[in-house]
Amino acid sequence: MRIENRLGIHAVRCAVTVGSLLLAPVLLVAGAPLRGRLWRRTGEHGRGLVAKEEGWVSPAYFVVTNAVFQTLCVPSEYVLRRRRPG
Repeated sequence: MRIENRLGIHAVRCAVTVGSLLLAPVLLVAGAPLRGRLWRRTGEHGRGLVAKEEGWVSPAYFVVTNAVFQTLCVPSEYVLRRRRPG
């Protein structure tokens, strides 16, 4: 998504928030593994989340940085931390 498209950016942010609320039960149970996989997939194998030189932002950036999405992933992160030894 091009950075100059402000209306599109606001639409994506709104869609991510609404989508996070609709998928809340799934994110509460499996949000941490899904979020981690999204980070790895876009960072290691993809173009990345942001390319400032090109004026480009990945839609995944809006997902992993969304406050509602992050909040809904906290319970599953807590459970995973409690299960892992060390």
